[in-house]
Amino acid sequence: MKYLRISATLFTAIGMLFVLAGCPAETTPKNTTMNYWDKKKGDCDEVLKMPHAYGLSQITYCTKVWETYRYVDDIPLKERSMYAVAFSTVSHKATDPYDRTVADAALARICIPRHPMDASGQIREEIPSDLVCDSSVGDIRISGQAVASKNPFERMKRTVEVEEVSDKAEKASNAAYNKATAQRQKKSYNKALSLYKDALESNPFNIQAKYDIASMLAIMGDENGALRHLEELNSWNHPVAEKRITDARSDADFDNIRDNPNFKLITGYVRVVVVNGASTVGLQKVKDIKTKLEKKNIPVAAVSKSDRVELQPQIWYREGFEDYAYKIKEYLNFQQKVVVSVMRENTNNDVLVVWGQPEALEFTGSTSGPVVQGERAKGSENKLDDMVKGVEDAKKSADHAKDVGSSLTSFK
Repeated sequence: MKYLRISATLFTAIGMLFVLAGCPAETTPKNTTMNYWDKKKGDCDEVLKMPHAYGLSQITYCTKVWETYRYVDDIPLKERSMYAVAFSTVSHKATDPYDRTVADAALARICIPRHPMDASGQIREEIPSDLVCDSSVGDIRISGQAVASKNPFERMKRTVEVEEVSDKAEKASNAAYNKATAQRQKKSYNKALSLYKDALESNPFNIQAKYDIASMLAIMGDENGALRHLEELNSWNHPVAEKRITDARSDADFDNIRDNPNFKLITGYVRVVVVNGASTVGLQKVKDIKTKLEKKNIPVAAVSKSDRVELQPQIWYREGFEDYAYKIKEYLNFQQKVVVSVMRENTNNDVLVVWGQPEALEFTGSTSGPVVQGERAKGSENKLDDMVKGVEDAKKSADHAKDVGSSLTSFK
């Protein structure tokens, strides 16, 4: 039996995505994702419902198919527990750590703890009284949000081969897509949604239809639906699909979900704010920084200014975004740039690029000018001890940068 070319981390990613806001209730909105499970499952539903009648290799294979294609929000508790017998079998008995990881991800996603295995090697089903979404299954934390520093979506890229369809099917798909686009322009979203699904029925790998349905769901407020379609599109091995995932970073249609942790993980979007800490002398430099980053396909969410002078350039990053911070440092080619971690959890900003330079002290009225060769700087009327204090205060600006994000003021 042919095995799917899917990374184990993909399944963990899927599990994390569906528990983004906690495990869903048994009654949920209608799933708008293409029902690939029915198309791809083969005899896997029977295998997973009666694992005692099949070998470990078959159960393991079907667990992988499940984690690739099965939408689980509509499954009642007792049925989840039944499937958990199969996943628990793989989790207990598989010799390959990869296979056990997939099984643990499947258990995490349906919010059922791993069933115990008795001395004879039989899985003993223990049906929980409720969904258990606030504990750990193996090494997988099944509550809370995905962590950017451990991006599970990175390895899922290009793991599903895009299959060609007949000319007739492609023509039907494109026709449905064009009708959907027309309805969307009229803001008839429900009709457009139905037509997009028709387009995907004719051609399950219609890239533009997949992308547009994700963006439309984002506009409609269906966050999880939009993320499911983006996640699937991200797994398609096609350059156009990859480009569309990149496009989503700056597409205004996704503004409603742009700060969602899994949107960031899937698309590679990082909320970057460029901060001018050098008064008027830093205006052009900040514009240059923004231009350089956007040429590297790193959108800048805002260009703002600090409320005090910064003496040197700095990069501050939220925990989990260290790699992005150092990548930005490399792109900007600032040899002296200081990269430190922002220890704040109450911000949507992922990276702050703060421009600073000592010369800015001469151009601000809020901070005293420095002493130049033993004399006061031109234009400074403060006493010498006040000027020294001003310099000392400015040197402490690195500590202040932790809070700069909360008091940013956009300038035009």
